Amino acid sequence: MALTPSSPDERRSVGFGLLGYGFMGRAHSNALRTIPYIFWPSTGCPELVGIAGRTESSVREAATRYGYASWSTDWRDLVSDERVDVFDNVGPDAEHVEPTLAAIGHGKHVVCEKPLASNAVDAFRLYDAAANAGVKNLVCFNYRFFPAVRLAWEMLQGGELGELHQARFRYSQEWRTDPATELPSPTGVLDIICSHAIDQARFLCGEIASVSAEITSIAPARTYRGAPAQADDTVSILARLDSGLVATIDASLVSPGRKNQLAWEINGSKGSIAWDLEHPNVLQVYRRDAGRTAGFAEVIVTEADHPLVAPWWPSAHVLGWEHAHINMLAHFASAVADGTPVEPYGATFLDGLRVAQVAEAARESAATGRRIEVEEVPAR
Repeated sequence: MALTPSSPDERRSVGFGLLGYGFMGRAHSNALRTIPYIFWPSTGCPELVGIAGRTESSVREAATRYGYASWSTDWRDLVSDERVDVFDNVGPDAEHVEPTLAAIGHGKHVVCEKPLASNAVDAFRLYDAAANAGVKNLVCFNYRFFPAVRLAWEMLQGGELGELHQARFRYSQEWRTDPATELPSPTGVLDIICSHAIDQARFLCGEIASVSAEITSIAPARTYRGAPAQADDTVSILARLDSGLVATIDASLVSPGRKNQLAWEINGSKGSIAWDLEHPNVLQVYRRDAGRTAGFAEVIVTEADHPLVAPWWPSAHVLGWEHAHINMLAHFASAVADGTPVEPYGATFLDGLRVAQVAEAARESAATGRRIEVEEVPAR
């Protein structure tokens, strides 16, 4: 008896064109290749149309390794290709604005790594262009797509912590502590990791109204590929939210022993919740009404009734760092295929603009020693 041919996949194909083939190119490509068989039967099925990058030998190899149908050393070939529905920009920070604007001009839906832009003016250009064109847009604040973070969001939206009293967010890494090590990025702490902490604060607790900040440069002057790197190593922000809640947001690239610690704790009248990226499947929950056995409980967020878990593995089979990217891009592919909103779960270019505005206010506060109001979104 001969093998029976399998049925063709009849789901709507969503063509992706990727700019960038390094660390984040690998993460996004892994996600795009995983989505079709994990998120079954979702309607948005990624197709790896093309990949572009700076170096011919490297991008050619990446196309074969990651499974793209074609490659180019010119990103313009991606944005003009009719097969590409989504332009996914994971290139260097300096390449976020112009290629993404060009893709929007060609009617492509757009994904862009964080930070959306290094200043609020460019971030607004991207937000405004995407809104005017009516294209779906996403900034890769992927930590929103961990089940524990989503469960925390649902608890906060449902008022389970009562009136919020205080919130603390931090992101600590160590990779600027060794002067002999080549920097993996020229970007300083505020954009490269504090942007994630700012987005987590906004996503979970609400809009930031004003900030007071200090930025320090501790490590020796460093270069990235022969050019000077941004000097800021630590940032500490005291933020007041629109709701009146006060939150602290800090980040460091010079914290020995901290490999990748995005962590937060939120305290309210009915209890507290806490999370740490270095233990990503655990949400710590304290409820004041728990009686004489009250204390923080470690909730392993891996059950089918937890958010974002159902497509994955049986009970208690934990997820890893890469799964947040897979969940995020699956959400976006379905938004493109079905015409559903990217927000509130996904970070849109409006969210990227708001983070850029908070970062800009933090820089001004650190330079002037004054508390700075975060600007309103300009009228479109």
